[in-house]
Amino acid sequence: MALSPGMAQQYDTEYLSQAIDEEIELALLDKKLKGLKPRSLYFDVPVHQKVARGSLVGMYGGLHSVDLPRYRRNPRDAGELAIRRGVNVKHDHDDYSVSASYGSSRRAVTEFYGAHPDVAAATMAAITRAAIQMLVEQREEMREEMRDLNPTRSKSSRQPRARAKTKE
Repeated sequence: MALSPGMAQQYDTEYLSQAIDEEIELALLDKKLKGLKPRSLYFDVPVHQKVARGSLVGMYGGLHSVDLPRYRRNPRDAGELAIRRGVNVKHDHDDYSVSASYGSSRRAVTEFYGAHPDVAAATMAAITRAAIQMLVEQREEMREEMRDLNPTRSKSSRQPRARAKTKE
């Protein structure tokens, strides 16, 4: 397989920090799990679940004993996410890019190989970002449905209240 001539991106601290931030965002959207970003960043650093201090089960210092999945750093976790969420992956070797889509093709997330350390990292990034985009859209649709079901709580039906006049 021919790779892009400009594969300059490396697994540096900035790239890993962005990857971990997206993993935490996806866990929060997907399962309502809060992750605690580690202070030292390396490729296989675990991201622990953050839970309330009042919980007693499986905890030490506010951290749950189970790690969050490494969707941007482990191909197995990214593949599991793609299967579970129904994300389609398509590689375009002419443009040196990978597209991950769910539903129609207009919703595809495209990542270029040159912006990542390797093809696998570009694929994992596309899958993760497509899943985040899908979950955000689902959340917005659910909010709109709830707004339609309960029209008395909509912002447009609220009447402006009287305000105190300022002294001139």
